[in-house]
Amino acid sequence: LRSENRRLSEEVKRLAGQRRLLGESPAMRAVLDAVDRVGPASAGVLIRGESGTGKELVARRIHELNERARGPFVAVNCAAIPDTLVESELFGHRRGAFTGADRDRPGKFRQADGGTLFLDEVGDMAPAAQAKLLRVLQEGIVEPLGGGDPVSVDVRVLAATHRDLKALAAEGKFREDLLFRLRVVEIELPPLRDRGGDVLLLARNFLAASSRSGLTFAPETEKALLAYPWPGNVRELANAVERATIFSRGSLIQPEDLPQEVRNAVASQKDDLCTWDPDDDLQTAKRKLVERLERAMVTEALREHGGNISQAARRLGLHRQSLQQKLHELGIAAESFRGE
Repeated sequence: LRSENRRLSEEVKRLAGQRRLLGESPAMRAVLDAVDRVGPASAGVLIRGESGTGKELVARRIHELNERARGPFVAVNCAAIPDTLVESELFGHRRGAFTGADRDRPGKFRQADGGTLFLDEVGDMAPAAQAKLLRVLQEGIVEPLGGGDPVSVDVRVLAATHRDLKALAAEGKFREDLLFRLRVVEIELPPLRDRGGDVLLLARNFLAASSRSGLTFAPETEKALLAYPWPGNVRELANAVERATIFSRGSLIQPEDLPQEVRNAVASQKDDLCTWDPDDDLQTAKRKLVERLERAMVTEALREHGGNISQAARRLGLHRQSLQQKLHELGIAAESFRGE
């Protein structure tokens, strides 16, 4: 009862500050569609993406769409657990199983019984734990360290990684049979830099959820947000918005309220339009420079006109259908630039 009370308390706290899966860009729409399809199923899902792209949010959404939603959602960061303790953490141990084991511990699999276990950064799991994980997935039975009777568990396992598990398997660093078990369905999360106007959609959402009400972004601030490549992805964007709400002196968030690297993004973007990769041939360099210029101009026109395609097309001197085709080619969603 105490364990269940702790779990429910943590769930209430999580829901109170929960971030939603948002996105109007074509890349993110594809992810959301895949989540909706795989959520009700029982198949294992491997979620791939850079750090900060929201892999745990995807896992939680899959859990919520399943009949297991009434059961627990247990998340484990495999990269944060020492190799010597990962088996105990996942499968549990008996008292006296090793030095410091002063009492029985059920392990994450038993905690997730009837629900979902999310293994984040599964590519960092130790080889011995990989072998035992495979056996649990195959047989549905957990054997705690230190002996004792095996325990049956009913758990759906979702895994995530920023690494290429197929390449690791080829190098002998990750079990190929385990990869096949985990990757019945694979969902690839796009980095924020490839999501176009989703940056403003997310930034406005973070702003609306902040403790300060009535704040909006100045046009130059939005331009800086769109110009910055966001190497830390959605997590970095959320932190930048939080910082801006702290340093903003009025109701309008100015560029100077953003982190220095974001403020410098507009000037850097202008410089980038005039640079090229010395390894590219003339045609490749020309294509890349034209795409950068088109992306910058289209993004600015959509931002200026609040995502209105007709007005943005007139601003760019294009027919509406031509701009729609260009948006498709660049992977930009006009809806992401529309105000809430």
